[in-house]
Amino acid sequence: MASGSSDKGGARPPRVLIIEDNPNEARALHDLLVWNGFEVAIAPTARQGWIRLRSWRPDVVVLDLGLPDADGLTVCQAMKSNPQLRDIPVLILTGRSAIAQLVEGLRIGAEDYVTKPYDPREVLARLQARLRFGRRIASLKTYHLYWWNLLRAFIPSPIWQAMQKAPHEITGPARMQTLSVLAVAWSGLRERIQEAARNEGLPAGTLHQVFNRYLNLLYEGVQAEGGIPTPLMDGVVLAWFNASLSGNDHPIRALRAALVLRERIRRLHSELPPPLRLAPRWVLHRGTALVGLMGGSSYLHYTPTGEATETARRLAGLAPEGEILLTSAFYEVIQGLIPARPWTEAPPFIRTPLYVVSGIPVVAERR
Repeated sequence: MASGSSDKGGARPPRVLIIEDNPNEARALHDLLVWNGFEVAIAPTARQGWIRLRSWRPDVVVLDLGLPDADGLTVCQAMKSNPQLRDIPVLILTGRSAIAQLVEGLRIGAEDYVTKPYDPREVLARLQARLRFGRRIASLKTYHLYWWNLLRAFIPSPIWQAMQKAPHEITGPARMQTLSVLAVAWSGLRERIQEAARNEGLPAGTLHQVFNRYLNLLYEGVQAEGGIPTPLMDGVVLAWFNASLSGNDHPIRALRAALVLRERIRRLHSELPPPLRLAPRWVLHRGTALVGLMGGSSYLHYTPTGEATETARRLAGLAPEGEILLTSAFYEVIQGLIPARPWTEAPPFIRTPLYVVSGIPVVAERR
């Protein structure tokens, strides 16, 4: 049984589901609420009330505890255990002698109560209070969801996961940590940008779309291995492994990310004309960095800073095009997993040994 009509502007009136087995009491409450602008449905049993809950989705439930087929507390508990129904406020109808049941109903999640016999003005006032509170909660949830989704657009997935599982890992004090760092420098990007800036040159929109395809491959590949990519800066993208998600296998994950990404970019090149093919320069390094939230009250950014990132960034522009360059610190921990040869073409001012991945690697893309 349902009654009521839409108010001005097409918005529906608030819905109230009455779960009450006494037909006289249910009808009296129904008429009171309809007269005061509510849309009302009556369910005389717990089973019918549950069906109405799922199909009609009321804004408030008025629940009698003495139902013929189930205890009203069972209905309330089932509602509060259901993610789709638990936010619907429950107003308990109970006799003055059923204090123990009333206390139990409030304990398991009911929002309010009215004792029989009730004053109609009290019922209306409590329903209106529940509806106002529900609207505030819905507004807060919408606001919360909006900003949460906005943050997700800018926060890398591993940091997002750490914020949900262990927020202290992000918000705690910065610490020195050993990292594996993958640096990717995009050879030819500067020239393509200069060409796009000239009249009759490469369309800027085309370059933007294609480069985003490169970056999308890079970011997805890094995050698939638990790494965190940084935004593009001076033609170089850094990704670090072992913070905020720690693990002793971070060199393996960094190496696997580089190998998989190199192969995926080779496949991408087969789809692009030569002017849009960018040759990445890859560097893998292992070292220590200060990791934590950097900045001030107006802006904070979770990032590493120190030897690990600076060394990888400097070497990225010097690496051979299309090849993966390993520093000696990185090569020491993955030696035997991948064939590599000394980089004999290194500039003379680089005094530390460097290696270039060669042959068929043992570490392969995850299936």
